[in-house]
Amino acid sequence: MSSRVEVYGHVMFLRDIGKVRFIILRTFTGIEQVVLKKDKVPEKVWSVFSRLGPEYFIRVVGVKVKSKIAKLGYEIIPEEIDVIATSKPLPIDLSDKVTAEFPTRIRFRYLDIRRPKVKAVFRVRATVVQAAREFLVKRGFTEVFLPIIIGSASEGGAELFQVKYFDKVAYLAQSGQLYKQSVVPVFGKVFTIGPSFRAEKSRTRKHLTEFWQIDVEEALTTKDRLMQLQFELVKYIYERVCEVNSSDLEILNVKVEVPEYYHKIHYDEAISILRNKGIDIEWGMDFGADEEKALCMEFDVPFFVTEFPEREVAFYYKLVEDDPRLAHRIDFYGPGEYGVEWSSGGLREHDPVKLEERMRSKGLDPKSFKWYLDMFKYGFPPHGGFGMGVERLMQTLLKLEKIHEAALYPRTPDILVP
Repeated sequence: MSSRVEVYGHVMFLRDIGKVRFIILRTFTGIEQVVLKKDKVPEKVWSVFSRLGPEYFIRVVGVKVKSKIAKLGYEIIPEEIDVIATSKPLPIDLSDKVTAEFPTRIRFRYLDIRRPKVKAVFRVRATVVQAAREFLVKRGFTEVFLPIIIGSASEGGAELFQVKYFDKVAYLAQSGQLYKQSVVPVFGKVFTIGPSFRAEKSRTRKHLTEFWQIDVEEALTTKDRLMQLQFELVKYIYERVCEVNSSDLEILNVKVEVPEYYHKIHYDEAISILRNKGIDIEWGMDFGADEEKALCMEFDVPFFVTEFPEREVAFYYKLVEDDPRLAHRIDFYGPGEYGVEWSSGGLREHDPVKLEERMRSKGLDPKSFKWYLDMFKYGFPPHGGFGMGVERLMQTLLKLEKIHEAALYPRTPDILVP
């Protein structure tokens, strides 16, 4: 069985063994092998081979035939080859045979992303985001689109990128939290998928200054429902990646194990685990990179840590009624060596008086949040939600050493260009 085809792609490899010449072509959808046999192709096609080079973008018209020799199981016998665009000598190797150092790869990121392994990562990422959207829509959530330029901090603190907004000062959103909450009385169940910005000078394997989140908020929910929703969301994402991206996982040499259940532990139990591992941590402290890593290594399935100390949470978290030292915060973690904190969320405070008190206790000026406080004076339902990091989920899913690998053009304190 043979078929006539027209394909476009970049030249990956050229091989000349005398009367047979090979072109390995990287198309937008995969790999094609073009075979030139001197006695079976036009002279014009045979001679164009000598003018080709790596990353030349070419058009090939020919016949695709089955082949027992070709690794792909078929090959293209060309009738026409046209050079659409030439290429300068490459500054980095794109064959995955010799991988450049990460700073060099970032410098030439526009070329680095052409490598099959890098391309596979972002094909998976596309599935992750699409699967999240599918799952939430099926569950009755409405997608909303929130502002990125904001007039006050979402969560307080100094980790904000300040921008000039005409004659005013504005900021890039740390998250869509406050605006996400504002639409809960309208739709009941909402989500948004978009970028967030944190001016953190953190140089770790899990931090970016620009990252994407799957932000979810729901009226009349509970902690248990929030945990189950997050687990089922992650499970669905894993399942869809296995279904859609099997060839990409093969390129990356990654085996994805779909989780079937999760664990949950109280903050106090997490502290005990860490202390038993010899980590010196005081009750009331949040988890840093070392503590988080140690906790993730303790589990082989996803897990939640619940009820964090009040002093370590944002003002909008609801406090535990019988122990106001604690807040109803829930953090979700990926397990094992590549585990990181996937999401943070919990139940929200919807009493405007308590919210103002919490703001003041955090050193925030309630006047800066007037619109936010006012909206709770108009029949605001109890609610809760979470923000799940796309890059962090990818880091665990694909066993990436650095979160930077999950961002097309990563932004860190040291990386701004390209």
